[in-house]
Amino acid sequence: MYKKIIVSLFFLLGINVNSVFAQGRLQDSLALVELYDSTDGDNWNINYNWKSGPLDTWYGVTVTNDRVTQLVLNNNYLVGTIPSSIGNIDSLTYLDLSDNPLTDSIPPEIGGLLNLTYLDLSDNQLSGSIPPQIGGLTNLQELRLSDNQLSGSIPPEIGNLANLTYWTLNNNQLTGEIPPEIGNLSNLTNWYLNNNQLTGEIPPEIGNLSNLTDWSFFDNQLTGEIPPEIGNLSNLTRWTLYNNQLTGEIPPEIGNLSNLTYWELYSNQLTGEIPPEIGNLSNLTYLNLYNNNLIDLPDLSALSSLRYLRIQTNQFTFEDIEPNIGVPSMDFTYSPQDSVGEVQDTTVNIGSSLTISVTVGGEHNEYQWKKDGSIIPGATNSAYIMDSVSSGDTGSYICEITNTVATELTLYSRPINVSVDGSGVSSELPKVYSINVKGITGDKNLKLRYTLPEKAQVRLSLYDVSGKVVKEFSGGQQAGVYSIKIDMNDTPTGVYFVRMDANGKAFSETRKVILIK
Repeated sequence: MYKKIIVSLFFLLGINVNSVFAQGRLQDSLALVELYDSTDGDNWNINYNWKSGPLDTWYGVTVTNDRVTQLVLNNNYLVGTIPSSIGNIDSLTYLDLSDNPLTDSIPPEIGGLLNLTYLDLSDNQLSGSIPPQIGGLTNLQELRLSDNQLSGSIPPEIGNLANLTYWTLNNNQLTGEIPPEIGNLSNLTNWYLNNNQLTGEIPPEIGNLSNLTDWSFFDNQLTGEIPPEIGNLSNLTRWTLYNNQLTGEIPPEIGNLSNLTYWELYSNQLTGEIPPEIGNLSNLTYLNLYNNNLIDLPDLSALSSLRYLRIQTNQFTFEDIEPNIGVPSMDFTYSPQDSVGEVQDTTVNIGSSLTISVTVGGEHNEYQWKKDGSIIPGATNSAYIMDSVSSGDTGSYICEITNTVATELTLYSRPINVSVDGSGVSSELPKVYSINVKGITGDKNLKLRYTLPEKAQVRLSLYDVSGKVVKEFSGGQQAGVYSIKIDMNDTPTGVYFVRMDANGKAFSETRKVILIK
């Protein structure tokens, strides 16, 4: 009875009974029937000839030498799960089940499709982790798993796919770090991991992917610095790393990316100067560095291909912007920028003089000082001098700085809060120079108090234990007693030293500061 059923099935499917077991056609057909049943095949958009005609006439099925070699059922409303028997169709070279509402996990048996060169499961509702068995698909050239609900980490076995050229994992829920084994994918040209929850640093093995042309890692939680090995990716044309938590400086090795046309690094925590090697990117058309902590932008006017430049919400001043204004055919967005200077709290005696100042680079600057939000008439220089302080001078002072060339930006100094002491305090001037550390406030501000027995040029410098200057404030001030707060919120826990120099080094004293967060 069983034999009669099998023979009847062979006849129904147009299968040669004498060759089925040698060719594996039965194995393929039974696996396809199970796929049909587990994905509600009766309600597919197109299902003609499935389970009713010869195997090579079933919609989406390609048969070569009596074996199924291609299965293309994309955008066909497959509802349900991928059965484990998919791994039995072991002559498959091309499998496309994309753009369906498939659910559940990717069966590990898919790793048995050793001849597969193309796998597309994108635009489904697949969940769970990527099975490590996928590392067995050593002939795979394209792997498309984007736009699902995949979670967990990227398995290190992915490094076995040495023939991979195109790989999409974007728009999933992947976590964990990028495995260093990705360095084995030396043939990779397109790599998309954006819109996940990946953490950790970009592995330096990225430098092995010398054929990479399009690299998208944006909208993750990547940390650490951009590895200098990035300079090996000389074929890179498009690079997007925005909306991460990358820190440190942009490495000078980026100057090697001579084919780069599109580059987005915005909304990270990058610091420091932009390397002058950026001037080597002669094919660059779009550059977005918005929302970082970058300083010192070089003159990019020689980049004749550059059409879009976005540098707003950094710490650039007019000296960075003026050289890049007026470049023909370039859309340049540079406003707003961070405030300049440090918050200061200063106490002076009635009748003494006080000079407050702001230092901003640029050749075409204009200044306007304000007290408590109101314009101070005539206070239009970088320094504002009060010859004889009265009680009415108590208040918060800021300076608005504009520029006749970079007209879209207004810079604001951080407030200088002046308190005038006239309640029983002697108006006698200090006798000696001095500086004292008053402590760290709850909101992580370093409080300093210093005295000047005469008018002086003052420089306050905060050093770390290696001798590197972390923060610095300078300006001319009249004799008096001064208090100042230095914002330490962006300064790591550690031991620091604050040094005060007055009138060159006529007076120089150093005090120790311990910052604990």
